[in-house]
Amino acid sequence: MALADMKRHADHFLRVANEIPQCKRCGLIAVDEDVASLFLDLAVEMPTHWVAKGGAPNGVMAVERVEVMLRPDYPWRCPTFTLRADFPRDMAHLTPGSDNVSPTPCLVDGNQDEFFNQHGLLELGIGAIVNQMGLWLGRAAIGALMDADHGWEPVMRQGLPDRLIIDADYARSQVADKTGSVWLATRFAKGKDLSGKRAYTLSANNELAAVFGDMKPFPFVPEREDRYSGITVTALIWPPQDAITSTVLPETVQTLDDLAKRAEALGCGAEFALFLGKLERRWKAKTTAAVLPVAVVLCARRPFPLSGRDSAVELLPYLIEITAKPKRASLFEGPNAKTVVAMEQLDRTTPKLLRTVSATAVFAPFSLVGCGSVGSKAALHLARAGAEILAVSDSNELRPHNMARHALVRLPLPWPKAFELAEELGPLGQKSEANLIDVVKGLKRPEDRLKIAPAGTGTLVNTTASSLVRDALSTVTPAELPTRVAEIALFGRGRGGFVFHEGSGRNPSLADLQTVLSATVTPYERTLLFDPEFGLAQIQIGEGCGSMTMPMTDARLSAMTATATEELMRLAIANADDGELVVGVTDPNGPSTRWRRLVVPKFLEIPVEGGEWTLRLSSHVATMIREEIARFPNVETGGLLIGSCSSLRKSVTVVDLIEAPEDSRRTPTLFVLGTKGMKQRIDTRFEESGRSLLDVGTWHSHLAEQGPSGTDRQTAKQVAAERAPPAILLIATPGTYHAIMHKEV
Repeated sequence: MALADMKRHADHFLRVANEIPQCKRCGLIAVDEDVASLFLDLAVEMPTHWVAKGGAPNGVMAVERVEVMLRPDYPWRCPTFTLRADFPRDMAHLTPGSDNVSPTPCLVDGNQDEFFNQHGLLELGIGAIVNQMGLWLGRAAIGALMDADHGWEPVMRQGLPDRLIIDADYARSQVADKTGSVWLATRFAKGKDLSGKRAYTLSANNELAAVFGDMKPFPFVPEREDRYSGITVTALIWPPQDAITSTVLPETVQTLDDLAKRAEALGCGAEFALFLGKLERRWKAKTTAAVLPVAVVLCARRPFPLSGRDSAVELLPYLIEITAKPKRASLFEGPNAKTVVAMEQLDRTTPKLLRTVSATAVFAPFSLVGCGSVGSKAALHLARAGAEILAVSDSNELRPHNMARHALVRLPLPWPKAFELAEELGPLGQKSEANLIDVVKGLKRPEDRLKIAPAGTGTLVNTTASSLVRDALSTVTPAELPTRVAEIALFGRGRGGFVFHEGSGRNPSLADLQTVLSATVTPYERTLLFDPEFGLAQIQIGEGCGSMTMPMTDARLSAMTATATEELMRLAIANADDGELVVGVTDPNGPSTRWRRLVVPKFLEIPVEGGEWTLRLSSHVATMIREEIARFPNVETGGLLIGSCSSLRKSVTVVDLIEAPEDSRRTPTLFVLGTKGMKQRIDTRFEESGRSLLDVGTWHSHLAEQGPSGTDRQTAKQVAAERAPPAILLIATPGTYHAIMHKEV
C-alpha cells in the first residue's frame, strides 16, 4: 500500500476512535508503506474505588494503552490489537506467546475480520471493534472473562502453525484418578506455514504405543521423501485427581525447562520427568539421522467443565523434537534441541464431532444395502451427520460409468462398491463392515443376515431400487431380522424421490408402503413414476454392452438424495410405531421441491382360507368398509377390493375400494355385486395407479358373527373363475373379518 494511503487510513481510524467516549486519548506511533502503528488510551470500566487506586487488584489499569496495527490489507482485514508487554497473562482469551511479546486478546467469538466488516460502513466497524476491546478490558478487570455457568475457557491456540489432531474424548478417557501417562500411536507430516516456516501436523490414533522394549516394533518411523508421513507418539500426562488448577497460567512455554515447570504447576512434574526418562530408554543404543517430532499433552484438571465440553480436563499440547545422533549424551542436544512450541489442538473426526457440527441428535446405528449412486451419497450424508454405519452390502463393482453420479471418485479399476464405500467412510470415524453379497439370497441365511444388519443396527436402509430386494425385506420375519427397515429411491429421472419407513413388527412393510404410494399418487407424481419418458434408459457403457439406468445429472441426484436422507434421519429418530411414506417432486416450472408425508397405520393381517396366502387390509380400507356397513345397517352390502398381489410374498394387499354399482342388490341375507360401469372404473383405477393396482376380489358384510356360508364358497369359486388367482372373497362381520379363496383340488 502506498504511504499516502496508509497515512489516510491511520488518520481516519484515529478520527473515528477519538469520538468514542471510552477513548481518552489516541495518536499515531509510526507509519510506512507496510504498517501503521497507533495507540488508544481506553478507560476501563471497573469499581470506582479501584479507579481511584489506578487499577484493579489483578493488575488491569484504570486506563490501558492498546496498540493498534493497520496492515497493507486493511480494511479487508481487521486491525490487530495488542496490550502492553507487562499486561497480566493469567487470563483467558489471550494468544500464546513468550514474556517478551506483547499479548493479543481474542475480542470476538468467531472470525474477527468478518465481525469488523459486517457493518457495511467502515466507521461502524471501527466503533464496533474498539468497543469490543473496551468490553474485554472491563471483563478482564473484574475477572469475568470466564465463569462456571459458561464453562472454563481453554487456552487460546487457534492459528498456531503446529497442530495436533486427537480424539479428545478418547484422550480424556485415559486420564485416571492417580497420576500417570500413556503414549498414543501418532502419524506426522512436516510442511510449511504461510510464512514458509517449518510446521508439523500430528494425528494421534486411539491406539496405545509401546513405551518399553526394543526399537524393532512400532512406534517410531522417520519420515521419508517417498512417504507422506512418519510415525511417532503423543504422550498424555496427567496429575492426580486432587491436583486441580483453578488459575489461568500464561501460555509462555518455550523450552523444555519451561515445560517441566508447567507440568509441575499442574501437578504432574514427576510424571513428566518419568516420561523423559522413558523416552531416553526407548532410544537407548539406537540412532537415526532424522529429527522426530513428539507431542506432549499435559492434562490439566480444572475446577469446572470446559466450555462446550462435559469434562473438566483441559488438553494442553506441546511439540518437542528429538534427535538420536551417534555418541549423544541426550536426545535433546544442540542449540534448538530443547525448544518447545505450543500446538493447536483439533478434534479428530468422530461421529460425536460430526453430530455436534451438524446439530443432529444421536441416532441408533444404520446399515445399508445398495452402494450405488443413491446409497453412496446417503451413506456419506448419514456419516457426516454423526450417524454410525455398521455395514454396507452390495454385489456389484464400481465401474467407470458410475463416476457420473457416484459419491466416490475412483480410478477405472473394477472393485466392489461396498469395499470402496467402507474405505471412504473410514476417515469419518466409521468402521463399516463391507459385504460383497446378494441381499435377496443373503436374507434367507442367518449368517448373512447378521452381516447385512449386524447386532445393534437400528435401521437397515435399502437404496437398491430393486423390487426383489424390497420384497425380500418385506418377507423376512422380525424374529429373523429384528431391525427396522427403510428405503430411499428416486424416480422420474431424479425429479422425484420417496422414503419408506416400515412400521414396527414389519407392519406396514416396505411392500405395503409401495402399494399405498401407488394408491395415493398425485397426477404429477403419477407422470414421473409411470410415464416411460421418465423411466429407465439403455446407456452404452462400452462396446457391445449397456446398462439400464435412469439418466440424470449428479446435481439432480444429489439434491433429491440429500433431502430424502434428512427425512430418513427424522423417521429414524422418531421410530414411530406406524409406518410412513414421504414423497418429493420438483416443480416442473422451477427449482423448488415439494414434499408430502403420509402416516400409514398397521395393516390388518387376515389369513386366507383355502390357501397359503395372507390378506393385508389397510386401516384406511377397513374404515371405508365400516362406514359403508353403517350406511346399510339392516342389509348386507359390499364392493370391490383394489390392491396388489405377490406370489413371492404370498400376500394380497388391499389399499382401496370401488363402491358397489347402482345395479347391486342388498338384502338381509344376500349381497349381489352389480356390474354396471364396473369395468370402466376398474380400468381407470388401474391406469391411475400406473397399472400396478388390480381388482383383487370382492367384499361383503354379514349382519351376524357368521363365517363363510355355502353361498360364499360358491361365490369364491365364481370369483376365481372370473379373475386370475388369487381372487379373494372378504367377509366383514360385526366384529371381525374372514377371507376365502377358491382352490382347485
